[in-house]
Amino acid sequence: MFGGLVNSAFEANSQAANFLLDAEILLLRALSLENWQVPEPLSYIRNSSEAFLAGRLDAEFFNPGIDQLLKRLSCDSLKIRDVAPARKERFTPNETDEFHYIEIGTLNNDGTAQAQCLPQREAPSRATQYVRSHDVITSTVRPNRRLSASISEQQDGFVCSSGFVVLQPKHISGDVLLTYLRLPLICRLMDLYTSASMYPAISESDLLNLPIPKFSIATEKAVE
Repeated sequence: MFGGLVNSAFEANSQAANFLLDAEILLLRALSLENWQVPEPLSYIRNSSEAFLAGRLDAEFFNPGIDQLLKRLSCDSLKIRDVAPARKERFTPNETDEFHYIEIGTLNNDGTAQAQCLPQREAPSRATQYVRSHDVITSTVRPNRRLSASISEQQDGFVCSSGFVVLQPKHISGDVLLTYLRLPLICRLMDLYTSASMYPAISESDLLNLPIPKFSIATEKAVE
């Protein structure tokens, strides 16, 4: 009996991951990036003023191929903040109740998140923000690991780690936003904006300022 349940759960998880992969391919095709790779020239020159303006000296950040990618994604002059602003609903624990906590380590590869039930008096210091159904959360730490997830209706009112940015899809499908944030090219772009070495993280401001094109209704329906 239990073996059958485990196998069914495993198959459902694999199927969901495959659906997400299909959605990623569809979105890349809509962006005309399905077979595109960031060019890796052996050398390139940039003005020192650009480096001082960006506050960085790492060569990869100034790769001309990244400029090409940014131009492609900026075709509609939209930023993530324009289509999905950050939710700011702070969680303050008490001494008596319980809560459901989502942390970075509980995200699944199918774009969902698991949670553990904890006494509020034992709430970790990073348990700071509420999530609501249909929100999309994305990790600011090591964004190259593609750690983003959609919040289900059953998880409305759960609490997540401060290591996430909680996004409210307002002018974009939540499924499209989730898929976009998990695209390897977008994760690489986010990774370029990280700072620190042991726990490289992108700031919320930089993440919200990333470009995102406007997707057609047909594309949104196909991804959903």
